Amino acid sequence: MTTDLVIDAHMHVWDPSWLPEGLRLAWARQGAGRRFPSRDPQDLLPRVATGESDPDATMTMRAFDRAGVAAGLIPVVDWTIVGRPVGEHLPIDRFNRQYEELCATHEGRLFFAAGIDPRHDNARELFEESVAHPHCRGVKLYPAAGWDLRDPAHAWLFDALVERELPAVIHCSPLGGDPLQTIRSRPAEVAALLAQHPTLRVSFAHAGIEAWWAEALDCATGWQHAYLELSLWQRLAARDYREFRHRVRLMRDQLGAHRLVFGSDIVRGVKHDPEGEDLARWVDMARGLAAPWEGEPAVLSPEELTLFIADNAVRLFDLKEFA
Repeated sequence: MTTDLVIDAHMHVWDPSWLPEGLRLAWARQGAGRRFPSRDPQDLLPRVATGESDPDATMTMRAFDRAGVAAGLIPVVDWTIVGRPVGEHLPIDRFNRQYEELCATHEGRLFFAAGIDPRHDNARELFEESVAHPHCRGVKLYPAAGWDLRDPAHAWLFDALVERELPAVIHCSPLGGDPLQTIRSRPAEVAALLAQHPTLRVSFAHAGIEAWWAEALDCATGWQHAYLELSLWQRLAARDYREFRHRVRLMRDQLGAHRLVFGSDIVRGVKHDPEGEDLARWVDMARGLAAPWEGEPAVLSPEELTLFIADNAVRLFDLKEFA
């Protein structure tokens, strides 16, 4: 492979109608509290996430073409329990099926990690059905929705992932807020899970950005199949590129470039990167890691850059289409 290949290993495609009503109301409460005097969340609810709508991925494909991204992986979030009341939101089995259909429409350019909350009464059935989809390349787990990664009742899920050699993408950042319990997604919690399932392949999604990044690095270092996925890190790179390069250098030295994964976490819509400018800028900043900058040496070699922006995602998610 060459550095011409780029895989966005954490991005989203949705429409507000796909999100549970309770979740959208929680986001409206968040928005209401960001101004003084506070607004009425019910007044904001009709507008929540309306600027992030690309249900057929038309804008996403256009952004990919502009930024030179070959393909993306969508980690599907199961908000159907924490987001109650769900309103018109699809049950999680149909939700995952909808992503399978979307990926089939954009064959070779979109893949997904199925969302599942193991507290569902039929969680095992949901798991089996979801991972059987041809474009499903792992499972997305969101313990901040209110469940414990190390609850013995959920051990079957991790045993099944190990048996099938499927990776788990685990939300690993304090970002979230209402209605989430973000403490359940601390990197140390993921590391404690790995103590029980040491051969499990795990992507530390968002690599702890912002408050937990050093903890994420230290925790991932201790486990053979732990990866740091740097979606949302474009915020740091845009704000303080020197600090971004410093942190990635630490990751390369301590963890290895072979366990760093590129992603954006962009949810595209008319108000969020509709033409792909933000994605293209992020790709450029990532590529810049392989070049000197303001008197500092390159952070990654060309070979290490290839691992970061493409090869590691191909290996982790078995994207054999690009192998």
